[in-house]
Amino acid sequence: MVTLADRLRQRIAEQAPIPVSEYVDAALYDESEGFYQAGGQAGRRGDFLTAVEVGPLFGAVVARAIDTWWRDLGCPEQFPVYEWGAGPGTLARSVVAAGPEALRSGALLWHAIERSAAQRAQHPEHPSVVSAATGPSEPAAAGVVLANELLDNLGFDLYERSGEDWCELRISEGPDQGQFVTVAVPVAESSVVVEELNALMGARASEGMQVVWQRAARDWLAEALGSLHAGRVVVFDYGGTTAELAARGSWLRSHSGHGAGDSNRWLNDPGTCDITVDVAIDQLELVRRADSNRTQADFLRMHGIDDLVAEGKRQWQESAHVGDLSALRARSRLSEAEALCDPSGMGSFRILEWLV
Repeated sequence: MVTLADRLRQRIAEQAPIPVSEYVDAALYDESEGFYQAGGQAGRRGDFLTAVEVGPLFGAVVARAIDTWWRDLGCPEQFPVYEWGAGPGTLARSVVAAGPEALRSGALLWHAIERSAAQRAQHPEHPSVVSAATGPSEPAAAGVVLANELLDNLGFDLYERSGEDWCELRISEGPDQGQFVTVAVPVAESSVVVEELNALMGARASEGMQVVWQRAARDWLAEALGSLHAGRVVVFDYGGTTAELAARGSWLRSHSGHGAGDSNRWLNDPGTCDITVDVAIDQLELVRRADSNRTQADFLRMHGIDDLVAEGKRQWQESAHVGDLSALRARSRLSEAEALCDPSGMGSFRILEWLV
């Protein structure tokens, strides 16, 4: 049987060392053995948690935000929301369950966009939820593009400082059979990447420092901005500036079964673990500067999480003696809010918004 690792070795034999982005894209999204096609996913029974899987509270707040954005545009009769990287459709379920006004009016149509066929097969069956592998072919008159922890999962390249120059780290086959390693490839000083690296890093670049280069994330943002005539693009993710991430050095992680993998698992066992990197916000802003950049905690409070928690407390106090499922759900809002707004965890994630 020809495995994903075998096919990657064949690519390397034909192309010489391949870009890290090509390797990562195959490891995550290969149609037969990629991590997400083979069953990897977010969730308590999955491999990692995002804000969506903490509970329905996150989706309820997003539903409120959608109504605000819909009203800001004059309550158009058609208001599509394009959720890129929808996974198994958890956010769509939560938003529909919350019942925003835009949904009740018939304006909201949720497009759950997901590359993995295995993930798309789990999307909710609801008349207002459309499942797709790719985004819209024509720009929408008005709408919203959402990406919750998508950009950290897109292919990225690696560059390393060597003396006064930069070299690209590529993937090659190691001396031991079946092993993959990174090898340094010189980069022309006149290349656009080097010019941009120098502009973002400046004097902060030091010998041996590695930088994650997120061209795919920038391409996604440019496409997202072009998919609307009016509305906004909203990105939920963790990250910092290129220089901050390079200095920290812990921007690459692998996960499987809610456990952090060893530092080389992503290289040794392609397709068996999630591969994620912090998002370099200043690289995204080479496309266009964000109109808003705030923490997740601030975003959730701005769109009414405190009101929803207070409502949950009231419902719990009124129904606790009954002990039914609705009372327990109301009580769970407290713990969900604590996790979502934790300043040392999810609450510190960045929410970037671009107005169109």
